[in-house]
Amino acid sequence: MNRIVNFMKMKKITYKLFMITSLILLSFAVLIYLTLYFFLPTFYEQYKTNQLQSGIAEIIDKSKSLTVREAKELLDEYSKENNAIIYLQEKNGNIIYSPSFNFQGNTQSSIITGKTSQNEETVNAFNHSLPIQFLNERNLMVTVFATFQPIDEASQVLVRFLPYISIIVVCIGLGSAYLYSRFITKPLLYINERAQKMANLDFSENIVVRSNDELEELSNSLNEMSNNLQKTMDDLRIANEQLKGDIERERKIETKRREFFATVAHELKTPLTVMKGYIEGMIYNIGPYENRDFYLEKNHKIIEGMEQLVREILSMSKLEQNIFKIQMKETNLSNLIETITKDLVFFASQKEITVINKIPPNLYVFSDNDLLEKAFKNIIHNAIMYSPHGETVYLELTEDSKENQIQIQVQVINTGVHIKAEELQQLFQPFYRLEKSRNRNTGGSGLGLYIVKQIFISLSINYSFNNVENGIRFLVTFPQIK
Repeated sequence: MNRIVNFMKMKKITYKLFMITSLILLSFAVLIYLTLYFFLPTFYEQYKTNQLQSGIAEIIDKSKSLTVREAKELLDEYSKENNAIIYLQEKNGNIIYSPSFNFQGNTQSSIITGKTSQNEETVNAFNHSLPIQFLNERNLMVTVFATFQPIDEASQVLVRFLPYISIIVVCIGLGSAYLYSRFITKPLLYINERAQKMANLDFSENIVVRSNDELEELSNSLNEMSNNLQKTMDDLRIANEQLKGDIERERKIETKRREFFATVAHELKTPLTVMKGYIEGMIYNIGPYENRDFYLEKNHKIIEGMEQLVREILSMSKLEQNIFKIQMKETNLSNLIETITKDLVFFASQKEITVINKIPPNLYVFSDNDLLEKAFKNIIHNAIMYSPHGETVYLELTEDSKENQIQIQVQVINTGVHIKAEELQQLFQPFYRLEKSRNRNTGGSGLGLYIVKQIFISLSINYSFNNVENGIRFLVTFPQIK
């Protein structure tokens, strides 16, 4: 459909230019023809009259120093150049010389007769007689006669030749108009076709016109506009994609925030409800609640658990908002893990879990000591708490040197347990616990591994968590040190 429209437009502009050019050429042809027909005779008559008058005036001027015999050459030359009859005669009418009648004597009757008969036939003619003075000669008269009949005949021939001239002019005019219109409109139609593609947001082809004129400037301007539009559209598309991504991230954050507040409310509601029941039972001395010391101790433990939960929530909030002040310094990673392990030996002994350390001394990393301590304490504590009785927890610290770079890795493996592959990464989500009853006796707050994840992201530390042959492995890789 677009091609048909473009074709009709092309025909329209070509037709217009063809018609206008044809009319202009034909108008000029008619104007030239009319000018020749109406003004050429008058112009020719005036030109011929001036030429004859100036010529005879020159002869009269030169004759004052010449004899009649010497002036014959001038008269002959004048007659030939102007196609005129010129003769000398005395005052009595006796012709003494004429280039056409070269004789002496009284020949007046024949010349006059010839002249008179010619004047009768020819109305449009030049006939002048002027006095002329020769050297040592009596006064004479010079007479000039010339007819304008040839130009009248030419006008009549021009009228008769009009049909043939018209055919030639029309053919040449139409042919020239067609070639001219095609030559002019071809680059315009090409530019229009490319401009239509640009209007349809197709910038795959540039306009190429080599004419060293305004058309080339127009094509260059359209190409520049096309490139600018394409760049602007690319920028808008990128910005739109970024905006969509930002909106999607905001939605996910908002969804997580709602889920987080709902989970926090649930985490706090349960212990508060239990505490309220204990306190009401003690107030009214209901049954076993008369033993206030026992239930006060239980309430104290619940409050400690809630206090720990609040501290973890605050730590998580600081890490998420990047307001936790990171203090990077050289840290003895070997001593840090040894200290954490000693603090958690008590929990391991309660479950008869063996902790095996393979930690070489004095391995240093450049990081934040406090954040590393919090992260590894959570990792090792989870390894102990979620291992069955009688299992083993392996702690291994290694250092590798490759191409003048040192890479330090920490492995924590707890045996006797496996986690489904689809749940491995969910463990790093806030408040996610494998134990669905959400009992704090069998599981923690669900924030431990999430805090570990946020710490490692803040410190640019790589980590992985996966099943191995005899258990679960948490692998931490520190940035390479040159």
